[in-house]
This record gives sequence, structure tokens and C-alpha cells, in this order.
Amino acid sequence: MEIHAPDHPITTWKQTFKHLAIITTGVLIALALEGAVAWLDHRLLVREAVANLTAELRNNKKELDGLFDGLAKERQQLEHADEIARVLLAHESLERFELVLDWHGAELTSAALTTAQVTGAFGFMDYAEVSRYAYLYDLQAQYMRLGERGREHFSEVLAFVRRVAASERPSDDEVRQWRSNIDVTLADIVVREQVGRQLQHRYEEVLAVR
Repeated sequence: MEIHAPDHPITTWKQTFKHLAIITTGVLIALALEGAVAWLDHRLLVREAVANLTAELRNNKKELDGLFDGLAKERQQLEHADEIARVLLAHESLERFELVLDWHGAELTSAALTTAQVTGAFGFMDYAEVSRYAYLYDLQAQYMRLGERGREHFSEVLAFVRRVAASERPSDDEVRQWRSNIDVTLADIVVREQVGRQLQHRYEEVLAVR
């Protein structure tokens, strides 16, 4: 904004007030325009952030929806592994048994959340809207932590499979420890499914608002 001096000398108070009024009006108009532009910029920032969050949550929900069948399959495989462990403890033949173990997880992203935080978009949203996103992504982060813990326990179960297939059978104590690891992994699946259902419901609630 530029303020120009009058093009002729001011000789009366009337002229002085007139020029001050013109300057004041110009300043107020400039500030109003600047505020309007800033408001529009903030609205565009929020609109873009919401669009990105909505797309990300839809993708995450789709990823999670497809996980539950995989968890059911994983549970069946672990229960079959437990049956093999009972056979080992009974010192019976394993010729008729075949063991396959598959890990099933969901890749849930949070890039849109990080972007909204970095750009400051959340600062221009209503508190209630920000709270919905915060609660949802906190629950999503909790679910991802459960998945990492479950993956570790699953790896312990999987690592023992080579001992089962070896020519020299593992000791009974080792098999009992394997069964214990299987039980823990099965418990992980139950918890992951329960929290996953909560997260699925939360996705639906937040996306319904959009």
C-alpha cells in the first residue's frame, strides 16, 4: 500500500481533514482487502486439507475392510499349528500334516494428517472437526502399534516352523513354548479385530459427516 502526499499545499483545516479522511478510508479499504484475501487463502487451505484427509480415510477404510477375512484365515492357520504342536507332544507322525502361515496386516497412512499439521490447516478449522480427526488418527495409530506387536509375535511362531520340519524333532519344552507363542499370537488377532472394528466404525462416522 502506498500513500501519496497531496499535489498542492494544504492551507485550511477543512483540506487537512479531507485528506486525512481520504487516507484513513484508503487504509481501511486496503486492510479489509488484505483480510479478505487472507480469509480466502485460509478457506482454500482448509478445503484442500479436508479433501486430502477424506481421500486418505476412504483409502484406509478400504484397506481395513479387506483385512478381516485375512485375520480369520490367519487364525485358522495358527489353530492348525497348535494342532501340530499337540501331535508333536504326543510323539505321533506328522506325515499327514501341512503347515502354512501367512501374516495379514493393513497399511494405514497418515500423510494427510501430517500435511494438515505442517501447513497449519487445523488452526483454521472448528474445534469439533479437529477433535474428530485427532481421535480417529489416535485410534489408527493405536491399531498400527497393535499390528507391529502382533507381527513380532507371529515371527516367533513362524521362526519355529523350520524346527518342526527338521529331521530331529524339537524337545517337548520347546514345543510347549511354541504353543505358548501361538496362544499369544491368537490373542493378538482377537485384540486387533476388536480395535479394527472400532476403527472401521469411526471411519464411517467421520466420512459420513463429509
